[in-house]
Amino acid sequence: MTGINCKIALESRQKMGSETESNLEKYEGTLNLREGKSYLSYKRASEDGPINCMISFNRKGFTMIQKGSINSKLELIPGSETHNIYGTPMGNLDLKIYTRHYQLIESKNSIKILIDYDIITGAEAIQTSMDISVRY
Repeated sequence: MTGINCKIALESRQKMGSETESNLEKYEGTLNLREGKSYLSYKRASEDGPINCMISFNRKGFTMIQKGSINSKLELIPGSETHNIYGTPMGNLDLKIYTRHYQLIESKNSIKILIDYDIITGAEAIQTSMDISVRY
């Protein structure tokens, strides 16, 4: 797939109880625009091997698919609960996710995606936020 070369910064924060963890990852990728949707593809490395990542998004929602040493699909729709599969070498996890906030900000040479969601795992949800910046 050809497209526009871009730089991606993905910052995530997770909070469960009093524990907070944050992470910033930077990638080089490709941005494609098709039929009212944007597609962002990049590769990332993990301890278990490479992972191909594809993010598709528009004003209505966001989907992230990972294939490789981890296989997952994360679908986020504002105000909705979705069921997502996160596959690891140890087995599959079925995750329920409730999207609290989703915002897409587009400008001339950049895109910013702001997401707040809860990973529902039991008694206490994992509060998660993701800020994705794309420059091209």
